[in-house]
Amino acid sequence: MRKLHLWVASFLFILPLHIFGSEFPDSWTWDRDADARGKHAVIEGKAMPRLTVTDWVNETVSAQEIKGKVVVVDFYATWCGPCMNAIPHNNELLKKYKDKGLLIIGVCTSSHGQEKMEANAKEHGIEYPIARDPNEKSATAWAVHYYPTYAIVDRKGIVRIVGLQPNHVETVVKKLLDEAVADAGPAPKS
Repeated sequence: MRKLHLWVASFLFILPLHIFGSEFPDSWTWDRDADARGKHAVIEGKAMPRLTVTDWVNETVSAQEIKGKVVVVDFYATWCGPCMNAIPHNNELLKKYKDKGLLIIGVCTSSHGQEKMEANAKEHGIEYPIARDPNEKSATAWAVHYYPTYAIVDRKGIVRIVGLQPNHVETVVKKLLDEAVADAGPAPKS
């Protein structure tokens, strides 16, 4: 009976999200019009799109290494000032939550500046894995239309938000890390 109550409570929480929008306030994103928000909302609640990237720096991340982790994907450009300003916070966030299951992946995208990715990483002290998006396939799959574009994926591999502003990343990370602990336990039998 307890499992049924948990299932009903979960359903009542999740149903409004699908009907009324994202679980996080739209004001937490850079999306300023319905079209931009709509392109990101289509990705949210679904399995993480594939990252089609090359030339890893700091370490290579495989699909297997992503499983069971809360993943922050930071789509950035080497020429983007706000992207470069966010690097120290990304480094600190990783240090603070890595042992709890956080993984940060930087994806260097944009039609120009990718050739500077490795030198840029050294210059700005990027400590997390980054890779190049040479044909911008990842940027297209994730509907990246500004920089930085932060996307956060939960431990189950579901995209929870795309387009998050850097100052809200830690709040979402903490929620998803706590949620994973709260959700632990056997799945209800059908």
